[in-house]
Amino acid sequence: MLDDNDIEKLKETFATKDDVIEFKDEILTGQDEILQKLNILLDEKTVGDNQDKRQKKVLEIHNVALKSSKILSEEQAIEIDKLRVF
Repeated sequence: MLDDNDIEKLKETFATKDDVIEFKDEILTGQDEILQKLNILLDEKTVGDNQDKRQKKVLEIHNVALKSSKILSEEQAIEIDKLRVF
């Protein structure tokens, strides 16, 4: 049969139920913090992507208007087309 000294020696080597519960709580708290930050980043990315789409559309409209009005030279229009990423 195990006495109190044996149990104390085992506690030094092995995790107790309380140790496991505490560790689990710390891990879950850390994961919650990470998920909250990730959600913020995903929301910011969505907003940024939408802003980029609108900005690219405006630039495309400007470029077409400048080309059709012959405000841009043919060389400038070609250079803009080469830089196009949208």
